Amino acid sequence: MKKLFTLLLLASATVTGAEAESWSLSADEWARPRDGLAVARMHPLTEIVSAWVGHPERRLLIRYPGGEDGLLWAHELRSWLVALGIPLQQQDLVAGSHQADRIELELTR
Repeated sequence: MKKLFTLLLLASATVTGAEAESWSLSADEWARPRDGLAVARMHPLTEIVSAWVGHPERRLLIRYPGGEDGLLWAHELRSWLVALGIPLQQQDLVAGSHQADRIELELTR
């Protein structure tokens, strides 16, 4: 876990444009094989974690496609975000992303 966190910090140090407050994650990106290292390097997760670390009082809104598949995707993503350092209590799941093949993520005040 320490190695994963260190890799995440190193990756986030190179991120530019951290002032962005919203991101999206496509189903194609998420469909790639995942392990701790792959998720820690996955765009846009490195940017999201870096932005949240800079503002830990903010909440992460996870807007997912409706239906069972979207909900399962959102819960898996949420678990990975906890492993990457964003507490479950700082995350909110909301059904109804604007595109059926994307999860939209947004840091809110």
